[in-house]
Parts: sequence; structure tokens; C-alpha cells
Amino acid sequence: MKTLAGIVLYNPDIQRLKENISAIRNQVDQIVFVDNGSTAPEQYQVLLNNTDIIIRSNKNEGIAAALNKVLQYAKDHHFDWFITLDQDSVCKEGLIAKYYKYIELPAVGILTCNIIDRNFNTVNRIDKDYYEIKNCITSASFCNTAAFAAIGGFDEWLFIDAVDFDVCSNLRANHYKIYHINFDGLLHEVGHGKKVWMFGEKIAYNHSPFRNYYIARNNLYLIHKYPDDFPLKRYITHEIIRELIILFYENKKIKKISKRWKGIRDALQKMKEE
Repeated sequence: MKTLAGIVLYNPDIQRLKENISAIRNQVDQIVFVDNGSTAPEQYQVLLNNTDIIIRSNKNEGIAAALNKVLQYAKDHHFDWFITLDQDSVCKEGLIAKYYKYIELPAVGILTCNIIDRNFNTVNRIDKDYYEIKNCITSASFCNTAAFAAIGGFDEWLFIDAVDFDVCSNLRANHYKIYHINFDGLLHEVGHGKKVWMFGEKIAYNHSPFRNYYIARNNLYLIHKYPDDFPLKRYITHEIIRELIILFYENKKIKKISKRWKGIRDALQKMKEE
């Protein structure tokens, strides 16, 4: 059985990327890097060896397009499984070996693990060895190549946000399953996040205007694609809360909210066209 690691690059922090590569290199058969238009690729090339593959783009085509290139490489070179990693995430030793124990679970499309958040030092653990879930993030997802090929891969219109939720819904719609393995397998960071208590829950915030656009746009579009998974009422509530957090706690308030409204408008236009 052949296993691939796919790491998407865009102007990475070199020290963090070095940790990432060192952690995964001996756990897989090969690493493929998809560079989404980094301005100084020579800075990270010294970290690579002669078995690593680099697929370069002249511009940032988005995370979904980059992940499709990882999938295509896995298909073309007969890798049975591939793990997708953010450039600044670091796997724990033994993660792939742990995943191998569960690849024969029924209809498995993705295996994921306990993920430790760098900013908040939190991790969601479970009492069971594994259990079925609806969604997981991209980083540390151990993906069944055949399953991803069957569903057509990742939706490139989404570009960056909600790409993971979309593909999880697509897998489940096609009778594949996502399993959470009880193993602390990844050290991960969501930007430079902060959290605030609002309406009885702790909510992460501090996204850029760029990210706010895609978050609002793509989350609304998912309601159109998978109405049973993403209720409209929940989206409206979530959007109100997000805009209140921007108004009360963040800088660049007008720019961020205007980007969210533009995202909503563009999602509605896309839905209308379909």
C-alpha cells in the first residue's frame, strides 16, 4: 500500500514548514508540494530532497485547486491513500501508523484525528477508539484516493473556505464515511485567532477581510448544495453573530462587513445561475 502526503504552499513560514516536513517525511512514501504562487520559492527549496515533487502555479489558484492536484498525483502514481496538510501544521509521530489500523472500516472516505489548536491549547478528545462524524478539517485528513476520485475531488469555486465541509458532505452523499480516531495527531493553527464568549459559546474570530468574504460566500453556497447538512436558519444566526463580533471586537469593521455582504451577494448570484 502506497501513501502520499500533500502539502499546499503559499509564502510559508520556513521554520514551521521545516517542522512540518520533518514530522511527516518518514511516515509516508512520498511528499508532493503544490505551490500556489509563492513569491520566493527558493527559500523553502533547501528543505526538500530528490524524492519530493513540486507542482507550481504562477498564481494563487486556491486551496481546492491545489488539493485537486494532490489528488490527481495520487491517482496517476497509484497511491492508495494521501494525507493533506496545511503548510504550518505539524503531525505527531506515529499518526500514519495509527491511521493504518482503521483503513478497513466500512466505506471509509476520510480518517481524521484529535487536533491540538496552537492558539488556544485545546483538543477535543473522545472516549471511544473511533467514531463516525459529519465533517473534519483538511489538515491531517487521511484520504481514500478511490473515494475522492469517485466523487470528483474538491470544488474549486469555493477557492479557500469551507472546502473541507463541502467535500465531507459530498463523500457522505455518496455513501462514504468520515471517522474520527482518538489519537492526538496534529498541532494546528487557524491564523492568529482569538476567542470571545457570545450567546453562551466561545467563538473564534479575527479573520482578514479577504477571509471574511469567502467565509460568508461559501457557507451560504453550501446551503444551496447540501440543504440537509446546512440549514438556512443556522446560517442566518451565525452571520448575525459574526457581524456583531466584528462590530464589537475587531478593527477594519466596515471593510470586513462589506466583504461579507459582497460574499453573500456573489453566493446568491451563483445559486441563481445554477
